[in-house]
Amino acid sequence: MHGTHGRSDGTGGPGGGFAEEFRSFVASLPADDAGTLRRWLDEAPDAPAPGPAAGPDGGVPPAPDLEALFRDGESAPRDAGMDPTLRPRSDDPRAVRRIGVIGGGTAGYLTALALRAKRPWLEVTLVESSGIPIIGVGEATTPSMVPFLHHYLGIDAQELYEAVQPTWKLGIRFDWGARPEGFMAPFDWGSNSIGVLGSLATRDSINSFTLQSLLMEQDKVPVFDLGGGRHMSLMKRLPFAYHLDNQRFVRFLTELARKRGVGHLDARIERVVLDEETGWVDHLETDDGRRVDFDLYVDCSGFRSLLLGQAMGSPEVSFADSLFTDRAVTAVVPHDGTIKPYTRATTMDAGWCWTIPTRDDDHVGYVHSSRFISVEEATAELRRLYPRAHTFRTVHFRSGRHQEAWRGNVMAIGNSYAFVEPLESSGLMMITLGILSLVSSLPGSWSQPCPRQVVNAALAKKWDEIRWFLALHYRFNTRKDTPFWRTCREEADISGLEPLLEVFSGGAPLRFRDPVVRSFLESTAPTFYGLEGVDCLLLGQGHPTRLLPMTEPVQAWRQREEAAQVLVSHAVDAATALGSFDRDARLNTQLLENEDSWVVRTGTDRLVSADPDAPGAVRARGVADADAPGDVSDGTSGDASDDVSDGVSGRAEGREDGDGRGGGGGDGTAAQADAAAGSAGGGERAGGVR
Repeated sequence: MHGTHGRSDGTGGPGGGFAEEFRSFVASLPADDAGTLRRWLDEAPDAPAPGPAAGPDGGVPPAPDLEALFRDGESAPRDAGMDPTLRPRSDDPRAVRRIGVIGGGTAGYLTALALRAKRPWLEVTLVESSGIPIIGVGEATTPSMVPFLHHYLGIDAQELYEAVQPTWKLGIRFDWGARPEGFMAPFDWGSNSIGVLGSLATRDSINSFTLQSLLMEQDKVPVFDLGGGRHMSLMKRLPFAYHLDNQRFVRFLTELARKRGVGHLDARIERVVLDEETGWVDHLETDDGRRVDFDLYVDCSGFRSLLLGQAMGSPEVSFADSLFTDRAVTAVVPHDGTIKPYTRATTMDAGWCWTIPTRDDDHVGYVHSSRFISVEEATAELRRLYPRAHTFRTVHFRSGRHQEAWRGNVMAIGNSYAFVEPLESSGLMMITLGILSLVSSLPGSWSQPCPRQVVNAALAKKWDEIRWFLALHYRFNTRKDTPFWRTCREEADISGLEPLLEVFSGGAPLRFRDPVVRSFLESTAPTFYGLEGVDCLLLGQGHPTRLLPMTEPVQAWRQREEAAQVLVSHAVDAATALGSFDRDARLNTQLLENEDSWVVRTGTDRLVSADPDAPGAVRARGVADADAPGDVSDGTSGDASDDVSDGVSGRAEGREDGDGRGGGGGDGTAAQADAAAGSAGGGERAGGVR
């Protein structure tokens, strides 16, 4: 029929005999039946309008598109999170109409904006205290943040670039493992576009396995100077993330929330009152004597977990057996205009240091264990690494999660529910996943079914997967032989991934193992970033394995690598490219609207799978979510986004030493800090790294 695309099923390809048989079959039907069937089979997405039985010249009609028989007939795009049928009835006494977001910062404001964007009939009020300042630190994100901000929330890219001045992250550069040059963990690791086996065979390193890894090595981005002030961009074809200045970002979100109708209450929560019969939150009392109540409470109070943890008593599940770090010393380092297109994770004596570039300077943070080093010693070691560092702060954190994220009429998002040290940028990424979970699952009335158990199980599984993946970074890093690293190699709990490690030892990369083995691993092993993420991390660190044989001559690999190096040699640096995006709105339009863009093509799928369009649903890595003020930063991936504030007393748990205001953290290393929470429950004011 129409649009056959050379199929071999007999409808337009080599099996033309079947097409003749099918035409004969249709022709033998009663005229009305034949016409009805032809109309259906002509409705292929690329088919012209249905025509008569004869072809355009009165001859044989084109072969039918039999794929229409098996295609999803109701697959038209849906607006993720938007379900008008959930609008509550005006006469429903248990309707969910009034939402209280308790805590500001990135978690609070992103939650409020998402609820207004997808449930515009809701009355959303954000409660926070202006007495807790926003601390300006660098915050790294993962690729999912790009479609979340611009498509899910509908934030104009040029407005974001003007107000927040983001930089780009192509992945994480790890100064990790035995090889002096470390290894690249690019966001396109699922593509294997040049080839990991060829890279290992020729360089004894994985650093030539994708185009992005080569760009990161040369501190370049996929943007090219065409002359005359014009640039060509391949950013739409390679996943990337933002580095954000947390202070600018939260200020931007605050103003945007005001414009979009989010209510605001400047107050500290003094008391959470529960209903004696149901155990749900009945109302809140502020420190100035006001009583406030909502139909749903979103706890964005940071590590304090004012509602979910303190008031409702949700037990904590610690990750301390796998992740030994619990503190970070952060600082700012001048970069003299050199903006690196990645988050850097550097092995230190008692932990690691993230480096996150902003437009003005680099934000760094030494994530470490208080069992092995003092604050003074950590500060001195950080000064040795970066002699020009200044504006030092100390933040404290703990890794783990609560038993559930959603209990009764309280949903916790951000550090109030869970936090892991920032080495894989999980903070902001998991904030957005929590938001998606809430927006897509919230019933219009408490009298309707509510999928709390599914949401709690899914989010807990995701956090546990991150735990095991992070533990691999510590268990197999042989770069330093210090007491901290010896303890990690001997004691870090990686039991959740031991079966996968056994398979890896028998042959790698895992991506090239037999399809049955791969499918078993993907269905049983808790691999948050997919098998390709495990390959990158373990092969990058030189973990022992039997390498699978190449399926091509090395020369074929060399030709690809040579061509990729030519492309990289003509690419520009990040500062130049960012300037072109600042000036030329056309470049962001291509990125966000072109059908061949990774942002458009993957849509909201990328919000739950880091790289949904990579082979085998490979997940592109959320590499470091770097720093955010507050208690912790997602180290390399540092997500310090919950500034941690004591919602009841207003004390910041992730405070600067002796200051009581939330400390800063890196969203790539340690800082997904709930610290600056600044509201009754402390808002998530810090950012995370990845």
